[in-house]
Order: sequence, then structure tokens, then C-alpha cells
Amino acid sequence: ASSLLIAHFPFLCPSHHSSIVLSLLFVHMNAASFRSIVAIVIFLNFGTADAFTRTNNIILPPRKHPPLKSIIITMSSNKSPTYASTNDASPAAAAIDFLTLTRSLKTTKRTGWVMSGVTSPESIADHMYRMSLMAMIASFSNEALDTNRCIKLALIHDLAEAKVGDITPHCGVSEEDKYKLELGTMEQIQSMLGPLLGGDEIIELWKEYEEGSSTEAKLLKDLDKIEMILQAQEYEAEGSAEKSLEQFFTSTEGKWRTEIGRAWAQEIVSRRKKSDDGK
Repeated sequence: ASSLLIAHFPFLCPSHHSSIVLSLLFVHMNAASFRSIVAIVIFLNFGTADAFTRTNNIILPPRKHPPLKSIIITMSSNKSPTYASTNDASPAAAAIDFLTLTRSLKTTKRTGWVMSGVTSPESIADHMYRMSLMAMIASFSNEALDTNRCIKLALIHDLAEAKVGDITPHCGVSEEDKYKLELGTMEQIQSMLGPLLGGDEIIELWKEYEEGSSTEAKLLKDLDKIEMILQAQEYEAEGSAEKSLEQFFTSTEGKWRTEIGRAWAQEIVSRRKKSDDGK
């Protein structure tokens, strides 16, 4: 049977993936309860009858419209993913549960690009994969860096977004609330995998990245921004964005923690300038 729940979230970002809303409502629910959520329909307070934009299974308004006014969440047990009981799951079942959860990383588009009107924007997994390549080659150039640790940090740094979605500074969610949502997801993943499948190590690596507490984590913080501005430069070169992507460059200026970050950023900005000069 289906049920309906209505909630008001005037602070939520219009382009946000449904999983963020679900996490705000259900971050403390267990997996058996959470799996029943299958769809979101968003209603907005429009002054005009402008057409909607459909992204990530959500109907989105143009950015000029007011923020969300209400959300109706349709819940059903008929189409939800199947998870094993966390109490008696075999290592194989736990592994498949985890991999099923992470599928949304492949299908969720990055919020910043959606808000900027980018055509066919990258997914969270796209971002994480290239960042992992960046971590590998950057660590090769510095013997003080642990290559395996760098790659692990890259693979894990946005793992919580499999459930909470890609929350940006423009989504009206405080840094504190964002951290709590993501920590809750990482604790669930830790419990799901257990020590045998690296659950304890994964959450510790995630905390290390969040806190920037190691040399490798500082590098990965830089590479997260590097991957973003490189993607922005590529979208600009392709003419893929409806809106200016300047904010992605200005938001990173002077915030580099490592020499590698500064050098790679300078190269990207230089190429961007040459491209602009050639137009």
C-alpha cells in the first residue's frame, strides 16, 4: 500500500536530487524503512506558468522562481531495492547491498551543473572517477604521499552523496546540517559493511577527508576543486552551459592548500584564458 507525507522545506535548492530530501526526512530511519521511498513529486509556488525542467527524476523550475514550498513524497514497498537484514547478512549480501546503494552515484547529476543549465551534466560518479585518476598521478609526483591512501580518499570523499545527494552552498543547508546528514549515511554504510568489508576504515577515511587532517586529505581537498574547475572550463569550451560558470573559478581563488593544487589550477586558468582570447 502507498502512503503520502507532506512536508515544508522552503530552504531546499530547486535543482536538488530527491535523495537529499529523503535524507532530511529519513536520515535516522533504518534501511528497511528507508527502502520504501521510491519517488518525489515537487510542487512550487509559481507566479507564472513557465515550463518545468525534468532532471534526476525531479520536476525543476527555472532558477528565477521562488524556492520550494512543499514536497509530496509518495511511498510504496512495491518498487524499492531489496536489502538483506543487517543483523544476519552474509559478506556477499552486505557487499551487494552497499553496491546497490552506490548506484545513485552513477545516476545523480551534480547540482552545480544542473543549476547552471549545463546540457547532459556529469554525475557524482563521473566526478569521483576522474578525481581518483587525479589522486593517483598527483601522488606519483611526490614520494611523501601514499598513493593507495590518496585513491581511497578520492573514492570515498563523496560516498555519502549516494543517499543525501549533492548538497551545494546554494541549497540553503548549513554546513553543520550537511555534515550531520552525511555522517549519518556514513555510519549506516559502516554498519552495513562491518569490519570485514572495511566499514570502519571507510568512515575513518571519510572523516580524515572532511577534516583535512593528513597531507593526503589536504591534496584531495584541492583535487576536488581542481576537478570542478577543469570540468567548468570544458563545459565553457563546449558551450554546454546556459549560464556563466565564472562562480566556479572565483569560489576557488586563493584556497589552494598544496603546491600541486596551485600549479594545476594555474594551468587550467591559463588554458581558459587562451580559449577566451581566441574567441
